Amino acid sequence: QIGWWLKVIRARQSRLVVADFAPCAQLAALIASIPSIAVGTGYSVPPSGLERFPVLLPDYAISIYDEGELLDAVNRALRHFGSAPLQHLSDIYSGGGAMPRTIAGLDPYDGMRAAPLLPPLNEKLPRPGGSGNEIFVYFSTSETENEALVDAVLGLGLPMRAFLPGADGETKTRFASAGVVVEPTPVPVEDIGRRTRLMIHSGQHGSLCLGLGMGLGQIAIPQHLEHLFHARKAAALAPVSIIGPSMKNADDIAGLIEAAYNDDAASSHARGVAMRLGDELFGDIGAITRERLLPLMS
Repeated sequence: QIGWWLKVIRARQSRLVVADFAPCAQLAALIASIPSIAVGTGYSVPPSGLERFPVLLPDYAISIYDEGELLDAVNRALRHFGSAPLQHLSDIYSGGGAMPRTIAGLDPYDGMRAAPLLPPLNEKLPRPGGSGNEIFVYFSTSETENEALVDAVLGLGLPMRAFLPGADGETKTRFASAGVVVEPTPVPVEDIGRRTRLMIHSGQHGSLCLGLGMGLGQIAIPQHLEHLFHARKAAALAPVSIIGPSMKNADDIAGLIEAAYNDDAASSHARGVAMRLGDELFGDIGAITRERLLPLMS
């Protein structure tokens, strides 16, 4: 993989690599002596120089792979291409800097970075209004395979709009038959902000940031550990409830959603959080990106 990236970099005479979750591309840039920038969320863009990667979820603390063995494998590849070995596995990300788009409250490496974070939301997105009455459901992959969750959502009898790109036609029909407005394409965030009172999603970083920025209550149903980490961090900042795998009863799930929907104090709290975090969440991403990248091209 590194060899392929080296061929591309040399064939195109590249002067900079911007990598989204692509450590082999960044290693190739290191070998080719050109700068590289890692982009993504804070979770996926660690700082270099870590003695070891930290445990981010105490209840999932068993390492599947040995970090020392991984570092040895990387260094064998680097030696193959005549490059000096790394001291730490995280030094894969040492080729020029990092531009994670997140906020301090969601960043697992808060206080450990050399450069400021980039805001996750563009300046043009809506700010909190508080006038919406819908539940917005975003199930992107296998969430609809959870029958208890689907039964709970469809039995609520509340105004609801859903985008279900991971669902089959039968499931979408089932939602529509229950009175849910099923959107065929992604819903503009302006419409979400105007119509919505409560968001239900898997705890994706982007969805959580949208909810935080628009002052909406949120329900997260994590599908993997990154979702769980971000949902827990968001819940420490704002009204975000988490439905875990142990919650298997549709009535219990429906009760949690109804309580969140009807909680006026939580809704007010969410709007206050949005105002407080506005400067961290929103920014002119184009201007900030140019400011960071152009000096590396000189």
